[in-house]
Amino acid sequence: MARREGNSGDSGNNGGGSQKLVRFAWLADRLAAMGPAEIAFRVREQFKRAVSRHYQPDFAGLVSGPLDPLPAIPGLAEGLNIFANAGQLRRDWQQLAEQMRQGRFQALGVTWPERPGLPEWHMDPSTETNWPSQPYCFDVPYRHAPDRGDIKFVLELNRLQYLQPLAAAAAIEDDAALAAMVVSHMDSWIAANPAFRGVNWISGIELALRVVSLLVVTTLIGEQAYSAEFRRRLHHCLAAHGYWLARFPSRFSSANNHRIAEAGALYLLGRLVPTLHSAGEWAEMGKRILEEELALQFHDDGVGAEQSPTYAAFSLEWIVLCATIGGRMDDPWSNASWHRLVQAGSHLRAITDAGGNQPRIGDDDEGRVLCSLPGPECHVNIVLGYLASAAQRPGLAPPSVEAHLGHALFGAPDPAQRHDFEYASFPAGGYTAVREWRGGEEVLWVMDHGPLGYLSIAAHGHADALSLWLHIDGRPVLVDAGTYLYHSGGPWREHVRSTAAHNTLTMMGESSSTTAGAFNWSHKAESRLLETPTNFAMEAEHWSVEAEHDGYAKRFGYHHRRRLERIGGDGVQLTDSLHGQGANEQIEIGFLIAPGLDLRRTADGWLVSAGQKRLLLVAHVGRLHGWVESGLEKPARGWYSPAFGQRLAAQRLVFTGRMGAGDAAVFNLTTGFRL
Repeated sequence: MARREGNSGDSGNNGGGSQKLVRFAWLADRLAAMGPAEIAFRVREQFKRAVSRHYQPDFAGLVSGPLDPLPAIPGLAEGLNIFANAGQLRRDWQQLAEQMRQGRFQALGVTWPERPGLPEWHMDPSTETNWPSQPYCFDVPYRHAPDRGDIKFVLELNRLQYLQPLAAAAAIEDDAALAAMVVSHMDSWIAANPAFRGVNWISGIELALRVVSLLVVTTLIGEQAYSAEFRRRLHHCLAAHGYWLARFPSRFSSANNHRIAEAGALYLLGRLVPTLHSAGEWAEMGKRILEEELALQFHDDGVGAEQSPTYAAFSLEWIVLCATIGGRMDDPWSNASWHRLVQAGSHLRAITDAGGNQPRIGDDDEGRVLCSLPGPECHVNIVLGYLASAAQRPGLAPPSVEAHLGHALFGAPDPAQRHDFEYASFPAGGYTAVREWRGGEEVLWVMDHGPLGYLSIAAHGHADALSLWLHIDGRPVLVDAGTYLYHSGGPWREHVRSTAAHNTLTMMGESSSTTAGAFNWSHKAESRLLETPTNFAMEAEHWSVEAEHDGYAKRFGYHHRRRLERIGGDGVQLTDSLHGQGANEQIEIGFLIAPGLDLRRTADGWLVSAGQKRLLLVAHVGRLHGWVESGLEKPARGWYSPAFGQRLAAQRLVFTGRMGAGDAAVFNLTTGFRL
């Protein structure tokens, strides 16, 4: 059973002095990651924050024209007819409506306390304590408040994304009562969150996602549900969001997916709410930033620079949404931008198995832009479907397609299965994916040989250099530990990002890259691909990938090199070796097994199976000692996070011993058993 925790307990309140030390350490680590230009920018930013504490613009003056018509995303309301026969989705939407009437809400692995009526916008569901609602937003110490829980929980509700499917249900079922409830929630949020006050105005990405929710809802509900007074408040609210987004952009080491979200929201406000005084400026600026960031935040081979498929999908969704809406409003986007989007989709499709699963690489906070239902979803597949439709590339579609609210805008793609051998190398982004067929079943290997993450802090990367993922017959077998928690994760945040939580080699118990806070690193391993497809012809019966990283070079004198090679038949050989000069050191090579699978030792090696079905045999050739561990607390070993806020014990096959220069650990990995 998954454990649902909003506060790890390990980082509890140790007094004001301890929290000050934590804040000081965080500030020191962040400053260490900044260059002179960024420090100068941060100084100016702090000055603007100080000025904004005492100055609030006249939002009535930021609306330069009549309030009608209300914002409308072109094609969205008309596209609802695609759900005429989507009985299950419509029932799910009705069930969500009833849950919200009763005050029940679930997201990020946590269930909010059941309290009928309007939501308590500032309550953390795990601790049932309230975040500040009235102080100036930048005075709220959200990074260092463990007693309140993880800020992501309260922010999740305040994205208002649950209102998107409720508005769709109200529209498609012609339910005036439900439409009125949606409007009451919007009105309640505006009243409870005065501009720039409280926790819900801290982060630009949260404002950006809320903008999309408000635009989707106003598109779907229709004008008859809104009073003239509410329309005025809504426009002032949108004006405040745009003003704050434009005034405090994410720049330098913070300019990751947050910058894309902020620019996306400004573009949509500019295009869809022309009565806002700065609409034209925001649209132009938003589009320029998005096209620039598309080139920066995706490598030339299409891999997302944050080294996380889910964060890549999140950024792609923003840009595809904006480009599609722009194209429908006589603002077409360049062919170069669409080409880059297709490249990014091609990478995500290459690491998608026949069951629609992708390796869980790096962080995943379950973020999305268009929301069909709260809770986890196959977000990468959904975005692949959007891109397949919008770019008219049917081969990018996922292997299965489920009805989703976004299909009202983009259309529902036809599923696209793949049946041929594929060797897909992404040398810039740093992954090689091999799709092969054994005994009629798909076997997908993915190996990491890329950078740690994006920009100086690499916020969402993990210390997973040369890690290996394996999916068989559409199910994960060798997996990543996942994400679990962010700000309140404490030692657990450290563990899930550590090398020991990934399928690779650890030396002397240390990670290949060293953390410096929940979203920063003090030492980064650099990987390089040693063998590429251009070196030799790739064949289904003979392929290989070889890479190395320098994460242990300064500390222990060694580069870690890994080679994955098909050796014929159903065997793949994995070889880990150390290159350099140093002493014999204690090493550890782990394989985290997906929960729900069986792992037992046999005369031939360690067998992974699902019931009676054999999936993988791991046989070690050498002197390392192997055993299985699961659910260890200190040190943390053998854990898997199936979704944000959840963790459960998982079996980890681990081999340990001493290795030095010239030594190698060899593993034969057998799949495709013939019964």
